[in-house]
Amino acid sequence: MTRIRTLVVLFFATLSCAAQTSVLYDNFEHRFLNPSLWNTSCYTTSLSQECATIIQHGKLRLARRITGNTDSNTGLQFGSASAFFFNPAPIKSITTDLVVRDVEESPCVANPGFGGFAAVLARFFNAGSGDPSDDVGASLHFGRVSSDPKGQLTVLAVSFHNGNYSFIWLGNVLLGTPVTATLTWDQANHQFLFSWTNSVTHVKTNGAMPYSFSDTTPAADPTKSLELELFPANCTARQTWVYTDARFDNVYIGQ
Repeated sequence: MTRIRTLVVLFFATLSCAAQTSVLYDNFEHRFLNPSLWNTSCYTTSLSQECATIIQHGKLRLARRITGNTDSNTGLQFGSASAFFFNPAPIKSITTDLVVRDVEESPCVANPGFGGFAAVLARFFNAGSGDPSDDVGASLHFGRVSSDPKGQLTVLAVSFHNGNYSFIWLGNVLLGTPVTATLTWDQANHQFLFSWTNSVTHVKTNGAMPYSFSDTTPAADPTKSLELELFPANCTARQTWVYTDARFDNVYIGQ
């Protein structure tokens, strides 16, 4: 019995130590973004339209709209609004409160687009060559396309390497619902861990994506970010566009 009690104590002590490794990174209480914590960017392959990467009402607001091209009915354009962590290499876990306030799309009948989403994104390690294209990472997405039911967001766990992407569906949530999202690199067990909690219903959804790559080489580009990504379709019949607006708050990191 004494041995069992000892094991139980050690187990909960281990959990406590693990929990203590997550520390507050930023809660956006100041007027401007802290340049020692964040580097922001607005990127697009198309004409640059609206972009916001600002603190608003005590939260990080990312908002973005980009258009598709009008010279063909094939292919997509890409745009993003990103807040990059300043010293990303040691980070192995990111947790943030998130509200996706709006995702709108002017679609093309002849060429469906991929809509827009808010995400926590990280490149964690390199598969061995040291080339940036050999980096391996993961992301947790909250977004929608125009064909989705009105007001519904899809939650996806994603892992990527060298242009190849794997996806796991982690449920749906209504647009405007506050959630808490966590992305973790579980190096000891060679997997990425994902979780999100609906802050209204308090239901938590978990997912895991194991990988088979060697994970002892540091990422060539260890980028970690909070961001929006948008994918309007090219279309000759009409001007397409995608608009996405999200708020982030209470960002915690684990190392």
